[in-house]
Amino acid sequence: MEVFNQIVELDDEDDGDNSFVSGMVADYFAQVDSTFNKMDQAMYTKDLKTISDLGHFLKGSSAALGVKQVSLTCEKIQNMAKGAPTDKAVEEVTSLLKRVKEEYSEAKIQLQLLKECCPT
Repeated sequence: MEVFNQIVELDDEDDGDNSFVSGMVADYFAQVDSTFNKMDQAMYTKDLKTISDLGHFLKGSSAALGVKQVSLTCEKIQNMAKGAPTDKAVEEVTSLLKRVKEEYSEAKIQLQLLKECCPT
């Protein structure tokens, strides 16, 4: 969460409030929820191309906020979902989706705590 702490420090330097950080975090949460819903829909139809694209998108968003583990798992999803929708690929992507949702749940708690505390 080092990147996130640097963002907090920059926001706090401006005017003492953390509205920029709060907005970024809220937008990220909404973006992740929406992306996970789209991924679930794509998994239902075994649309690995869409899942790969969404994994790429979420990888970048997560990296920008310093949510490294989510970003790394999204990269794995992106790469695994690039191929043909074989049973093995679908099984692996399903497992990775479960894992990234768990990682996100943990990261979300940390982001909420950091957003509230906003260390400088």
